[in-house]
Amino acid sequence: MARRGENIYKRKDGRYEGRYIKSYSIEGKAIYGYVYDKSYTRVKEKLVFLKTDKKKCSKGSSMKLSEWMDIWFNSKSEIKKTTKIIYRGHIENHINPMLGEKKLRKITTDILQNFVSSLSLAPSTVKVVFSILKAALIKAEERGYIENVWSKVKLPKNKKSEVIVLTISEQKRLEEVLSKSSDIGVLICLYMGLRIGELCALKWENVDLERSVIKVKLTQVRIKGRIEFISPKSNSSYRTVPIPDFLNTKLKKLDRKCEFVLSEHGNFIDVRTYRRRFKSLLKKAELPDIKFHALRHTFATRALEVGVDYKTLSEILGHSSVAFTMDLYVHSLEAHKKSQINKLTDIYNS
Repeated sequence: MARRGENIYKRKDGRYEGRYIKSYSIEGKAIYGYVYDKSYTRVKEKLVFLKTDKKKCSKGSSMKLSEWMDIWFNSKSEIKKTTKIIYRGHIENHINPMLGEKKLRKITTDILQNFVSSLSLAPSTVKVVFSILKAALIKAEERGYIENVWSKVKLPKNKKSEVIVLTISEQKRLEEVLSKSSDIGVLICLYMGLRIGELCALKWENVDLERSVIKVKLTQVRIKGRIEFISPKSNSSYRTVPIPDFLNTKLKKLDRKCEFVLSEHGNFIDVRTYRRRFKSLLKKAELPDIKFHALRHTFATRALEVGVDYKTLSEILGHSSVAFTMDLYVHSLEAHKKSQINKLTDIYNS
């Protein structure tokens, strides 16, 4: 029989068993942990240690998760403004509505797994949402508020999205309908692989026509309805991209009264406006309705087809690693290899 209030029992095998509340289930029921020893005193000492540790964990853990998310979020002064907006959006739209009312001390692996499984989002977005929540929980663990309940949560596997690429004939049809001076942006993306945000933020001061290079230093974003120009999302996105000779010649002929390369009425062009312009060009060229980002994919594919190596291509695109570039465009190389190998048919036929 256990002594009053101690939860220590003598087992049939002669050992002593101590019981303590380890965590709580998704329904809020207590989940017990156990310690064993041949000595009653040592079991008691173990329980005292565990209960003391649990008391430490309970400090501050009476707060709701939403309250802790606010504390954690407001401490993130080192991250970029746009990143904070993304974090806040995921916290308010996904984390708080489903978990915000739960107490920190009652967050369990089962609760987190149920949260992840119930998110009706793309696998990549689910991973971003969970990474934000995990980062906040890690900080709570460092303060002794909770234990690690996230390491065994299983995340959905990414579904590889289809990379849309223009054929050479489709690319030529698009190039044939370019008529306005601002349409040079389409050529810049087709032959240099810039993202649309980087294109619309490109200033003449970052275009060196003597050296035939463009320095990517800014990207255009919309924050709470306002257009802003900020630094790229990663260090690898800061890059110097060579300008093809024909494009360098075209750039030299452009008016430079505005500080931005793409301009209308003496001002920069909004990303959304330029996307609409692109849609009208597709219709004019009688091409399928594709996303503007397909121009970047088309550039990468053409580069591989003419023999640009993956490392060079990765640096030009501003990817974080060569492995990412290879994984994204491996299909392009396979198609090119097949077309080259099929040339051996000429030998057989001869």
